[in-house]
Amino acid sequence: MPSSPKIKKEDMLQAALELVSKNGYAALNIKAVARELECSTAPISWQFGGMDGLREELIPFAEQYVEDKYYSRNENELATFEQKGKGTIDLALENPNLFRFLYMGERSQLLSIGFELQTNNQDAANVYQEMAELLGITPKQVMDFAMTMMVYTQGIGTLIASGIVKDTKESMYRMLHNTGMTYLKGLGVKDSTLWDLSGDDRSDESSSNG
Repeated sequence: MPSSPKIKKEDMLQAALELVSKNGYAALNIKAVARELECSTAPISWQFGGMDGLREELIPFAEQYVEDKYYSRNENELATFEQKGKGTIDLALENPNLFRFLYMGERSQLLSIGFELQTNNQDAANVYQEMAELLGITPKQVMDFAMTMMVYTQGIGTLIASGIVKDTKESMYRMLHNTGMTYLKGLGVKDSTLWDLSGDDRSDESSSNG
């Protein structure tokens, strides 16, 4: 039975993640990871069984990295949801290679972090229910809102990571926020509720009506 490799699996995955971030998924292979770690290819091949195994384990490792770095809880479910949208924009701006690896065809998997839309997931169902109660709409309306905003944000991220859209982070945050608020108002959510939950400045609304 082979002995355990001296280099930890987590270090191998971290090296692979850094390679993808710097040079894109096309640059990722076992030899390149070995060069990063200054070791032979043997422990990496032993740990993952080949390139397919490395890639499959890199996906959840990269997702967790994005979760920890770009997404965070906020004071309420709506603010948390918006923060996750901003995190997606940040990822596309700061690490386009990783965005492309996770969400643009270099792997075939639905965006699974940032926006949790699985209807059979009890945790997700609880989030929909909580948002529905905060906003005064139905869980089904919340799900439709979440799907629409996920597609919208994913589209913005794709355009950024592809180099097609070049704008300031603040401008894209504002576009994301305004689109979400407009959608919720269309569902009948009261302005006062949105002000309280999102922290919008009421003076902006009053000045526009004055």
